[in-house]
Amino acid sequence: MIPNQNGQSLQHDSTLACLPKHRVSFQLSQMCHHISEAFEKSAILPGVLLFDHHKLHGIISRTRFLEVMSQPFAKELFYEREIKRISQQFEADFRVFPSKTYIGKAVADSLERNVRDLSEPIVMEDQGNFFVVDTHVLLQAHARIFSKTVRKLRSEIHRSHILQEELQQAYQAAEKTARLDGLTGIPNRRHLDEYFAKEWQRSMRGQTPLSLILFDIDYFKGFNDTYGHQAGDDTLVQVARCLSAQTHRPADMVARYGGEEFMAILPETPAEGALELAERMRLAVSGLRIPNEKSCCNNGYLSVSCGISSINPQQTGSTLPSHSLQMADQALYQAKFQGRNRVILSRDRVSCHESEEDLIGLRAHQ
Repeated sequence: MIPNQNGQSLQHDSTLACLPKHRVSFQLSQMCHHISEAFEKSAILPGVLLFDHHKLHGIISRTRFLEVMSQPFAKELFYEREIKRISQQFEADFRVFPSKTYIGKAVADSLERNVRDLSEPIVMEDQGNFFVVDTHVLLQAHARIFSKTVRKLRSEIHRSHILQEELQQAYQAAEKTARLDGLTGIPNRRHLDEYFAKEWQRSMRGQTPLSLILFDIDYFKGFNDTYGHQAGDDTLVQVARCLSAQTHRPADMVARYGGEEFMAILPETPAEGALELAERMRLAVSGLRIPNEKSCCNNGYLSVSCGISSINPQQTGSTLPSHSLQMADQALYQAKFQGRNRVILSRDRVSCHESEEDLIGLRAHQ
């Protein structure tokens, strides 16, 4: 038997009712900072429900909320405003499923959504009550059901080695899909957080340098307004592929950080190496020659700004992962402030001799 997180067994006819679910909701008249507090309180909360009195109005996912709140001055603009006044910032194609819906059916229907909304949570309705179900958990449950079905078929019909290999590849593909960004195909924020936490621990344990590069596409809102969201999506895919193509070591990772932001994690890389790679990446994106008439830099072509943080435990001692992220974010802000289309290395070398309690809650304070 394959137990799920509720201790129940997943079968081919298992329904959404047996999956972990969340019931955190807010009225449209409440303030935006209440949503932020809910996400800070629970690291596994995938989203919150929005109600207009007793009527379900929509859902705000953790991913989309963090994307919006990571933008410059977002806290100042939104935190003390009513949710109803900013809800359109988080609009997504959310699906409502009865609790008796088969997991396989829910997965199939969820994949029919727009590519931008594939990672958004779904809503489950049970006797008039609504709950949020994490799409990542849904896909994992589907993958486990698939794996169990494969094992059962193998024991019953003794299928060939070729079929075994194909089914195993399909299972691995399902697991991989849950860790990739639905639009760009590169690692998503969840995968990034997990990998950063692992590499941070390895850096502290081995006393090896670790560098981060935070990228932001310059004037991207103006680009979307001018050329349309489809062109914006196509550009995000091109930039993601371009940045990934500049890394050649297996340990280096380029992931989508949120919206038009990307991040590169560079284990065992000192500041000088990160600077060289960031500049190469910046030039590579500029070399795509994607027109952006709203850009005030790079002669009217698309560009990126880059902020770098680099830590060396042998020089600075133990630090917190949030400190490294904050340094990269501040360096990116300086790159924007100084005119965009440039690389800035954080010069912050302050050591934070504190316990490493929140390795997973990356940038949760933002």
